[in-house]
Formats: sequence, C-alpha cells, structure tokens
Amino acid sequence: MSSKNPWENEDDPWNKKKPDDDFLSMFAVRIRKILNDTIKNWNGGKNNKSSIGFIYLAMAVVLGVYLVSGFYQVQHDQRGVVLRFGRWVRTVGPGLQYILPYPFESVVLQKVTKVNQIDVGSFFRNQQEESLVLTGDSNLANISFSVLWKIKDNGVEDYLFNAKSPEITVQAMAESVMREIVGQTPFTYVQTDGRGEIQRKAMKSLQSMMDEYKMGIEIVRVELQRVEPPISVIDSFRDVERAQAEQQSEKNKAEAYDRDTRARTRGLIAEKLNNGEATKRSIIETARGAVARFISAYSQYKLAPDIVSKRLYIETMRDVYKDVNKIIIDSDIKSVPYLPLTELHKTTIIKEESSK
Repeated sequence: MSSKNPWENEDDPWNKKKPDDDFLSMFAVRIRKILNDTIKNWNGGKNNKSSIGFIYLAMAVVLGVYLVSGFYQVQHDQRGVVLRFGRWVRTVGPGLQYILPYPFESVVLQKVTKVNQIDVGSFFRNQQEESLVLTGDSNLANISFSVLWKIKDNGVEDYLFNAKSPEITVQAMAESVMREIVGQTPFTYVQTDGRGEIQRKAMKSLQSMMDEYKMGIEIVRVELQRVEPPISVIDSFRDVERAQAEQQSEKNKAEAYDRDTRARTRGLIAEKLNNGEATKRSIIETARGAVARFISAYSQYKLAPDIVSKRLYIETMRDVYKDVNKIIIDSDIKSVPYLPLTELHKTTIIKEESSK
C-alpha cells in the first residue's frame, strides 16, 4: 500500500493507543484492515486515487450519519439514563441530548412524573390471605389499601439498577409495613378514627424503607380502602356494631338531656338570684327612704312638736280612712237624723263591683 495512505499516517487517531482503550484500538485496527482489503479488491490490487477519494467520501457520509444517529430527545416528563457498554455513566434531563452511537452507548428513557398505583388485598384480585391481618386486640380483619408512588427525579438510576422488580418490592414492603402498624392497633380504631393516622404512619415507614434500600422511589400516598371483619363472622360483627351504635346513640341522648337540664337549672338559679338581688335592693332602698323621712320628720318635730304631731295624726288618719266608706256627722247636731245605712252599704258594694 502507498505510503500516502491516510490510514498509515502517524497522526491517525486510530493509532493513538491509551491504556484503557484496548478494545477500541483493536476495533479500529480491524476496521482499517477491512477497508484496506476492500480498496485493493476494487482496484485489482492497485491503489487508484479517484477510487480512493470516492471511497473516503462515502465513508465520510456514512460516518456523519453514524455520528448524527447519537442525537436523541428527552421529553419534559422523562429522564435519560446513559449506559456505556451496559454500565451507567450519567443521567440527563429534558431536551436534545447526545450519546456515542451504538455499540458504544445507549440510553434508557424513564418517566418520572407518572404516579403508579399498587393495590394490596383487592377484591378483584381475590387474595384473601393477603388481605387478612391480625389487629392489636387479637381480632382478624380484611384490609385492602393502595400505594401511590413515582420515581424520584434524582433516583432514576437507583430505580433501574437497585431492584430487579420494583413493583413487587414495593408491594411486599407495603404489606409488611401495614401488618406491623395494624398489629399494634385495636380493630375498632383502625376501622373508624384511626384511618388517617395509620395512613400517615404507613407512608412515613414505607418511604423510610425506600430510602434505606436506595430504590429511587417516592411514596406519594397510602390509602386504606376497606377495613372489615372476615366473611365468616361478619354477621355477628355487624350485630355488635349495631349494638355499639345504639349504645352510643343512647349515650348521646343522655348527654344531651344532661346538658339541657343543667342549662335550664343554671337559668332558673340565675333568675332566682337576680330576683332576690332586686328584692334586696328594693327593700334596702325603701328602708333608707323611710329612715330619711323619719330623720327629717324628727328634726321638724324638735322644732315644733305640736304642729308636727298634729300633721302626723292627720296624715295617719288620712291613710286609715282613705279606702273606707265614711259618713260624716257634725258634732254640733243635737239629735241624730235617720240614716239608711243598709241602702248606703248596698250602693257602695255595687259601685265597688262595677269598678272591678
């Protein structure tokens, strides 16, 4: 082969060997040998400049297409995991990206915004053993729940390489966490007021396990779907529930009656206290007025005893006789005339009744 062949140039990058590029060097040598043999075959064992130029042009076009094939697009809801000979080298975000073309590098696109759901103990799956859980008060309960999860933005490589079957792993861990929490909680509390607390505990514990094992998974929510006794005892259990509901209803009625009675009693007590306080103030004020009048009259009596005594006598007699039927007779008359007292008394009674 001519010494002018560019493949034999000392500056040829294929001839620059690096300690860690033995495989690439061997691949380059092999390609160079194949090209040289091909050129010789086309030219009958001789090098022709025009043929060589055409071949190199074609090779340049093929090489350009080959290099351009390394461009790819990562969508806004995806992350790209770049593998070099099957080994992870980097994770890229949305946008136009580039990798070394096949067979050097490849990319795995994984959605990170999609929320996945795993149902544990579902009726549709008919897995009674999976849904049967022992509660903290030694009761059996059929429990079904859902786990909502997604891949972390910065955990795509962990999700792909740290677990062979992430969904199966999440399901097994979720079932284990739920059994542990429910096993420490009474059945009635799980079925009623404790649902929210149990969901929060399960979500926190499950996320802690995901982080510990570096699963690259974020737990979005844990939702309890169904909490019921086993089918074999569900009728008896419902009778107990009805009895408990009636007991609670009667208790609520009794508490309402107690509150109403206490409120009424407090109202009556307050009314009596207010009336007594008003009467007390009235008596005190009346007594004070009487004392003030007496002191005033006494001071006047000391100044003119006769006049004050006469006035008091007249006022007293006025008070005594103001509501009494009276017949006034002049004391100077020598003889007493006939007075029809019976008729006068009847007339007075009629007038009193008519006035009523």
